Amino acid sequence: MCRRHGLDASPPFFLPFIPIAPLPGTFGAFIRVREPIRDKKVLFDMAVAGPIAGFLVALPFAAYGILHTRLNFEPLGEGTIFFGYPLAMKVLQLLLTGHTFSSVHVVEHPAFMAAWWGFFVTAINLIPAGQLDGGHTLYAVFGRRHRLFRWPVLVALFGLGFLYTGWWVWAGIVLVLTGLRHPAVLDEDAPLDPFRRKVAAAVLLIAILSFVPVPIEDSGDLAPLRPPREGGGTVVHQLDLHRGPEAPGRHGDPRGSKDREVAFEERPRLVGARGPLEAGPPPA
Repeated sequence: MCRRHGLDASPPFFLPFIPIAPLPGTFGAFIRVREPIRDKKVLFDMAVAGPIAGFLVALPFAAYGILHTRLNFEPLGEGTIFFGYPLAMKVLQLLLTGHTFSSVHVVEHPAFMAAWWGFFVTAINLIPAGQLDGGHTLYAVFGRRHRLFRWPVLVALFGLGFLYTGWWVWAGIVLVLTGLRHPAVLDEDAPLDPFRRKVAAAVLLIAILSFVPVPIEDSGDLAPLRPPREGGGTVVHQLDLHRGPEAPGRHGDPRGSKDREVAFEERPRLVGARGPLEAGPPPA
């Protein structure tokens, strides 16, 4: 977008990160714009291009990862890391498989985790504050009125920190490193054209679909898990594992018990489309 609008900008400088589980090897990249941005349209185009591209690239990886993620039949170990899924992944789960699952129930496919980090970084980048792309977008849409959102956003991040302490880190980054003020442009009060306003609404939807309040948590932080329960003629685990009403063994079917013994061995382990999502027999 900088090249399209003739702005002097650097190539992308990638931000490496020590690959300590569960952290990725990179946190994306930043681009240095070497001249002032004086036009809201240019600022808006530059701000939304990255989040839109990152979200669209993550979608096919998420779809592939959902279809190739396998069920977890092992007991939960102490210190296990679980990931909260954004709304985008929940919607894709329903569209592709007809049901939802959580990180407790599966061993995620690597493509699934690549998409998860893509959504997570997109959500962080769209925090509407400071020099993040979300802050640029907010300023481009509201002009000088963006000041009304500065402290509410910071308070919201502080409140979310009680759910996940990482949000306190980002509140500090926004407050100290990027600042709450945005450099002014010449046409600060000029409204965006209708097309860009529609794009702004789409970016807001992307932010909602990518955001998750508790992205990472330890098994020790989880609430006590429900014991296995009898459901539809087979044993299922957890809240999100569902089985349809046409299971053998319902309504006194004498074949149910025998069929269940075979089903435990033949049940597919992939979370495929229209497939069963039972976690199998509980461990001894």
